[in-house]
Amino acid sequence: MDFRPLNEVERRQLVTALRGNADRGLSLLMDRRDTSFMGAADEVPDEEVIAAIKSVPCHY
Repeated sequence: MDFRPLNEVERRQLVTALRGNADRGLSLLMDRRDTSFMGAADEVPDEEVIAAIKSVPCHY
């Protein structure tokens, strides 16, 4: 995977989303294909939550 620093617009969006998460509990969203930041949301659909849970490796 190639490292690519965030441009100014992406950085501002990420900082705003992180503040929204800390202040209001907004969910941070990321692309399933490449884990890039995709924004924030008040609510996340159930299928997105299930997909996130399934993506976590479990070795128990």
